[in-house]
This record gives sequence, structure tokens and C-alpha cells, in this order.
Amino acid sequence: MKILMISTVREFFRQRAGMFFVILGVLLGFMSSREHYSFALFFLTDPFGMHYLLVIWLIYCLLCIQFLIKLWSLPEYTFIYNSRLWIVSKRLTRFFLLALGLLQPLIYYGFYVVSIASQDGLLHRIWPICLYYVLLSTIVVFAAEWRIRHPHVYQKPIKTVFRWPFPRPASWIYWSMEWLLREKALTFLVCKIGAIGIVMGTLLYYSTGTYDIRLPAIGMSLGYLLNIGLSYELYRWESDIWLWGRTLPTSPFRRLLRLLALHALIILPETLVSLRQNALPFVEVLQLYGLGLSLLILFHVYLYKKGGLLEDTMQPVLLGFVVLTLLILYKSPIPAIAGTIFVFSYYKFPGWYRGVTS
Repeated sequence: MKILMISTVREFFRQRAGMFFVILGVLLGFMSSREHYSFALFFLTDPFGMHYLLVIWLIYCLLCIQFLIKLWSLPEYTFIYNSRLWIVSKRLTRFFLLALGLLQPLIYYGFYVVSIASQDGLLHRIWPICLYYVLLSTIVVFAAEWRIRHPHVYQKPIKTVFRWPFPRPASWIYWSMEWLLREKALTFLVCKIGAIGIVMGTLLYYSTGTYDIRLPAIGMSLGYLLNIGLSYELYRWESDIWLWGRTLPTSPFRRLLRLLALHALIILPETLVSLRQNALPFVEVLQLYGLGLSLLILFHVYLYKKGGLLEDTMQPVLLGFVVLTLLILYKSPIPAIAGTIFVFSYYKFPGWYRGVTS
């Protein structure tokens, strides 16, 4: 059972770390406690509130099933089919515990909804949540049972019906963006929704009064930092998937320029949204764009020092954002902050890229 949980549940949260970080960034950074309370109260009081909650949870459940079926189809997971040797009752019990492990975020949010219901005297409205847990867990169990009863031995090559009329360009940037959009589309979508939401909210609040550039600098920096989930996925692409790319005879300076171009493309959508708001002059938007780009580059370079361990970078990111906020509040020039970060990243990149942490 321990091997089952480590090889499947932990792998699910490890591979989806970028997506979950972005979601947490949206929920904890963009939404206040009052808005969380309003959503929970809506689910409890609206006639169709619990139905909406079921639809959201079902989408997450389908994501878990898709991951489970795909993961157990890999050649290195052939050992999972030995679970057919367990008796049916033991196998279903262990698959049920596996399902609960995959559905942990839903269970935690259910506890939050129950606490709100207890606070507002709405405990008589929470009974569907228990049924939802049983239903979703049963769906995951049936998916796991179906997978082991239909071993994935050989997959026929997929015939491509549509072909681009032009050859794929021999570009490191193009291949990286193609992989990001094709394999991590959900993470990309959630990340962009959160970042654009924060940028729009910041600029709308900025337009309600007479503020200087410090307000949008702090708000848009937070929005740009939500893209660190995508930056982490790009690090995994380079370090875990496209391994031969690190052996190419390319200078560190050229690699850093490629990373700059790639991250510049990533944060372009929210920057274009800020231009459409017409709340800031183009020069100030350009300064904030450079600041956001410098922050992402510094984070990506720091990943090389930590060996790609995302959990080891969260505390420095939070502390760095606090320091950045203080610098902005004390009217430090935005170009000076961005330029300092760029220079520091350029200085540290060759050593951290080679694994030299001193």
C-alpha cells in the first residue's frame, strides 16, 4: 500500500506542483477571506449550489483519472498489475485509500465548507458532501480497477490527420513553448487567469484614486510572480525531459538570453491586458514589465541552485516579495530594482547552472 501511495499519489502532486501552486496563488493571493466565505455560503444556500460544487469536483476527479490511467500505462509501472493478485476486498479497499489520497484538496475544502455551515447554522445542508466523496472515490476506484484489468502492453502509433503546411522551426524557444502549451495547457490556463485577474484588479483599484506607480508595481509584481509555476515547468522540461539540450555547446550567456526571451513571451498576455486598461502610461508599463521579467528570471536561475525542488524555493520567494514591497514603498526606482536583479541573475547563472552553489 505504501508503494502504491508513493508511486501514484505523491507522483500526482509532484507532477502537478506548478498547477497547484498557481491555484493556491489565485485562491490565497487574489481572493480574500470574505470572498471565500461568500463562495462557501453560495454552495450551502443556493438551490443549485451543491450541484455546481459537484460539477467542479467532478472536473478535478476526471483530471485525477486521466493522470492515473496515463501513469499506469508507462512501462515502468508494469508492477502495478501485480495488484490483481490481491483478493478483491483488499484491492478495492486499497484503491479506495488511493482515491482519498488523490482527492485530498476536495476533502480539505469540504472541511472548510462544513466549518462555515456549523458557524452559520446550516449543517442540514452539508449532507450531499458525504455522498459526493463516496461517488467520486468510487469513480476513481473503478478507473483503477479498469486499468489493471486492461494492461497497457502496446500502443499503436497515432496517425496524424492534420499536418502543418510548414516544417517545425529548429528553435529552442519554439520547442519549449510548444511543449508547455501542449503538455501543461491546464497549468498555463489557470496561471494566466490568476495573473490577468490580479493585474486587472490592481489597475481598476489604481484608477479609483490618485496613486503613484508604487501601487501597480506591487500588485503587478504579484501577478507576474504567479507565473513561477510555468517557470518551474520549463525547468522540468529542460532538466527532466529534454536532457540532451543541456549537453549542447552553448555559452551560459546565450542560454540566459533564451530564458529571457521565453519568460518575456510567458508574461506578455497580462502585460497586453495592462496596456488595454489605459490606466498607466506606456513607459510605466514597460518598467513594470521589466521588473516582472527580472523576478521570473531570478526565480528560474535559483531553481538551478536548488536542483529543481520547488518546495525549497517558496520561502525565498515569499521573503523576496516582502523585501521587494519594502523597496517599492520607499520609492526605490523601478528600473534600478529590475536592473540590479538582472545583473545578479547574470552573475549567478553560470555557477548555479553547473551546480556550483557557492
